Amino acid sequence: MAEISMFLIISTAWAVIALVLLIVAWRLARVGSIAAHRNIMILLTVGAWVFILNYLFVQRYGGEFGTFPREYVPWVALHGSLGLVPLIGATCLVAGRLMAGRNAFSRHFNRHHKAYGRTFILVWLFTHLGGIFNAFFLR
Repeated sequence: MAEISMFLIISTAWAVIALVLLIVAWRLARVGSIAAHRNIMILLTVGAWVFILNYLFVQRYGGEFGTFPREYVPWVALHGSLGLVPLIGATCLVAGRLMAGRNAFSRHFNRHHKAYGRTFILVWLFTHLGGIFNAFFLR
C-alpha cells in the first residue's frame, strides 16, 4: 500500500468536515437558524481560504504534496479552478452580510443572498466531493 502524504490526509479531512458543515449550514438556513448558519458559513469561508493558502504554499515550496499521474492534471485543474468559484462567492456573501447596508456591494449581495447561496452550494458540494475523490484516486 502506498504511503499517503500528510497533506492528502488533511485535505481529505477538510473535504469531509466542510461537506458536512455545508449541509448543516444549508439546513439551518432552511429552518431559520440564521445566526448558526452565519457562524458556520464564516467558519467554512475562513477555513477554505486557510486551506487554499496552505495548498499554494505547499505547491510553491515543495512540501509533502507528492506527485500524481499526468492524466489527472486536467481534473486537478478543473477541481481547483471550480473550487474558487464558490469560495469567492461565499466570501462576497459573508462580506456582504458583515457590511450590511454600508455600500452598494453589501446591498447587492444581501438582496440576492438566497439566489447566490443556492447556486454556490451546488458547486461547493461538487468541490468537496471532488476532494474526497482525490483522496482515493490521487494517492
